[in-house]
Amino acid sequence: MATSNVRSRSTNNKKAKKDTAAQKPSANAAPVSETTVPKPSPSEIKAVREAQSFLSEQGTFTLSLLSAFRILFIIRCCSALFRIIDDCDEVYNYWEPTHYLLYGYGRETWEYSTDYKIRSWAFVFVNAVIGAVSRVIASTKLQVFYLIRLFLAAICSYVEARFYRTITEEINPHVGHYVYAILFFSAGMFNASTAYLPSTFAMYCVFMAFSYALRPVSDVDNSRTYKTIFWIGLGAIGGWPFAALIGVPFAIEELLIFGRDTMKKEDGTIVRSIASKNWRLRRLVRLMEATVICGVGIAFIVMLMDQMFYRQYTVVAWNIIKYNIFSAAEGRGPELYGTEPWYYYILNGVLNFNIAFLLALGSVVCVLITAYIDRKRVPGKTKMDQVWPYITLGLKLIPFYLWFVVFSLQAHKEERFMYVAYPVLALNAGISIYLIRSWISRFTGYMGASPKVRVLVFQYTAALILAVFASLSVSRILATLTRYRAPFDVYSSIWKEQAPDQLVNRNYIQEEFPNDVDLKTKNVCVGKEWYRFPSQFFLPSDTRLQFLKTNFEGQLPKTFEEDIKVATYEVDGEESFYRRRVYGWYGARKAPEGFNDLNLEDPSVYVSEEECDYLVDTNFPLRPESDLEPRYIEDTKHWEVLDCYPFMDAENSHPYLRAFWVPGAPGIEWGDYCLLKRK
Repeated sequence: MATSNVRSRSTNNKKAKKDTAAQKPSANAAPVSETTVPKPSPSEIKAVREAQSFLSEQGTFTLSLLSAFRILFIIRCCSALFRIIDDCDEVYNYWEPTHYLLYGYGRETWEYSTDYKIRSWAFVFVNAVIGAVSRVIASTKLQVFYLIRLFLAAICSYVEARFYRTITEEINPHVGHYVYAILFFSAGMFNASTAYLPSTFAMYCVFMAFSYALRPVSDVDNSRTYKTIFWIGLGAIGGWPFAALIGVPFAIEELLIFGRDTMKKEDGTIVRSIASKNWRLRRLVRLMEATVICGVGIAFIVMLMDQMFYRQYTVVAWNIIKYNIFSAAEGRGPELYGTEPWYYYILNGVLNFNIAFLLALGSVVCVLITAYIDRKRVPGKTKMDQVWPYITLGLKLIPFYLWFVVFSLQAHKEERFMYVAYPVLALNAGISIYLIRSWISRFTGYMGASPKVRVLVFQYTAALILAVFASLSVSRILATLTRYRAPFDVYSSIWKEQAPDQLVNRNYIQEEFPNDVDLKTKNVCVGKEWYRFPSQFFLPSDTRLQFLKTNFEGQLPKTFEEDIKVATYEVDGEESFYRRRVYGWYGARKAPEGFNDLNLEDPSVYVSEEECDYLVDTNFPLRPESDLEPRYIEDTKHWEVLDCYPFMDAENSHPYLRAFWVPGAPGIEWGDYCLLKRK
């Protein structure tokens, strides 16, 4: 075959030479004017080849899994060390129960009452184990708090890096770069990455689930199916049950697309699957099998862990679903804790992801436009052959839209509800940037631009979009860190009350408190600032948080039954008393009186001002005071100021200028966030 080809080319060359000789003008022929076409220079040829290589995306640089993790871990550590807590549910539903497991006391919400059981102790227990390990190297509770956060930062960095690597390998390296930049810079991920919430844990699981779900569908290899369902199930059962919703498009894709029909085993054997008429039924059985095996296994382990504390067998995930969905007819449900307008998540998305959120919303439109513009790029005999790649791409975009629409329809809305969709939000935005970049490159080509110009457009379109995104994101992060951080500083400042030479009991203001039962606990009171309390990790162990009555008329957390008892020992025949920790967690199996699921006020949680040793309060000059919310800072007869930090008065500041940090921005009003001590 090779010889005949050579001969054929030789014959054709001879014929071409004859034809050329026949076309040569004779000596008597009239001269013909010729236009000399200059040959391109070597540098021009090199530039064209580089442009073609770039446009074909050959040799695109990507980060390894370890490098991607290390870079992300830098910004996640910043989040762990400096991020504020902007959701009181994070404090009272998770940090306080964790503090209770570690130190024997804390505040308890009605959700942990054995009458309701809609919070999982399993989730808290796992993080408390991390806290217990942290206590080995930490000298104070405050250090334990930050070490738990750093652990969350490491977990988030790893799952994000896995997600990034899957995108670069299965979708496109450039899309992977864009998604990585969005995750790194976004204010939303800065907040969500180290938040101690079930929705954050569910977000971690979604990152892992989609690191498998973004791989091609396979009919013969079931590992993609099982691993995706396992991570979605873990996020739903071990974290937040509504996270299962984001896996619905994956199930549809499994039933819609036959996928790869061959697989190579470790021993080199090739396994092939044939698309029979009932392959969808077989795929449905595989889905149900994976769901039952993973779901039952995870639910069983979580139920056993919850039983250790509740002392009752219960499926907390079902209790959450029952309360949030089926209790509305009885006058209960999440709407009792506030409602928001339909556009709440749009405004919140713009704040946390700015233009990336808008690009994510428009990703389906971008795919439709690309399918029309580049409809001839994909070869095929039929229109379906040409359109099918865009359909499969569109299936990857559905999870974000499904989550966004369903939760926008709910009356009760909170920022943390969107955490689960942050991975797919970044994916949709990254795909939009890639498609927009290809439009502009193609348009410049139609306009006659050289390959070198097209390369520059290709490069700087995405760079410009990401530069604007990063600038706005950093501005948003700085705004929250500089204007709302005062509670962390104020509650941390109470540790200054320790004696300068105190070396042993660093967790106490009164060093002899564990050994001297005559020393009483000191009360740190909060009034209208109860929802900004960052947890009792910030308070010494001989202080207790107490509530003052304010204009707020809802239900406040009560105290766990303390696991700290008075014990005795004898020295030289004399009996001495000391405080001893009992690891029984008896308060976890109680149903305290006064708790209800109607958000009704329980007056028993309040103390009088005279019972307070310390008091945390704000002073906003532009806000009116009331009998229940006076300006304690002006009561110099009873209180002295220990520390004050500036805190932005959001109600009286410009709504746009307060959202983003701009140097010297006008329209920002300030107040004082103060720690007071009784005289």
